[in-house]
Amino acid sequence: MVMDTSKIKLPAEVTRAIINKVGNTSTIAALSPSTPQLFLNEDYMVFNGAAEAEAEVVAEGQKKSSYEQEVSYITGKKFKVQCTTRVTEELKWADEDNRLEIISSIQEDQTKAIARALDYVIYHAIDPKAGTKLTGYDALTANAVAVTDSGDDIANVDALADAVNEYDINGVALSRTWASRLCKLRVPATGMRFYPEINLNLNVGASDGIPAATSTTVDGKKVKTATNVLAIMGDYSLIKWGMIRDIWAEVIQYGNPETRPA
Repeated sequence: MVMDTSKIKLPAEVTRAIINKVGNTSTIAALSPSTPQLFLNEDYMVFNGAAEAEAEVVAEGQKKSSYEQEVSYITGKKFKVQCTTRVTEELKWADEDNRLEIISSIQEDQTKAIARALDYVIYHAIDPKAGTKLTGYDALTANAVAVTDSGDDIANVDALADAVNEYDINGVALSRTWASRLCKLRVPATGMRFYPEINLNLNVGASDGIPAATSTTVDGKKVKTATNVLAIMGDYSLIKWGMIRDIWAEVIQYGNPETRPA
């Protein structure tokens, strides 16, 4: 029996390592923990009442009042991603140590690509490779409450928080453009940074006590039409994401898998 190594299922520990590294490149993964997902699209029930339910203090036998709650459904859609890396056939001739180093570098690069895709699809409904809109997907930013940039970054932070102050705010994703602007703000009397806990990388920092992550995926660096998004603040626990299938690595020695022109 000849063993086929053209398509290799990555070991569970490698798959887990890839998923863990996703949090180092995706603001969504950094701010919202992954949850197990089914292969089929899943509907989520959303309560749309104008106010939350409140308990009522009643006497024995007293008539009880009711509370009306409107319900709608949001469909969580699945999407499949792939990443093809082309290398010369010298990889086959490299010694074992160099080969492992090259493969590790490829894996690291592709993991970052998968992570960026998570942000691009959810935030902007964009295919990051093509930079164009995806059919059948709704961008999170399209239905979000928008706050216009006033030119005063301290006022912008306050306005962003005011727009969602009736909700549980547990995360803010910053574009690198805006994170850089916030990092440059100084207290006139001391010269110290106004927002010292904001990081320019994906290491989770904080903005006024709210976990904050920074990435070029927030404003959509690869999008062909500018999004003009500087930050996304809200309840990141409402974002449901996770890996569904095992991760495979396939060596394609011949042919043109991307159907690129010769």
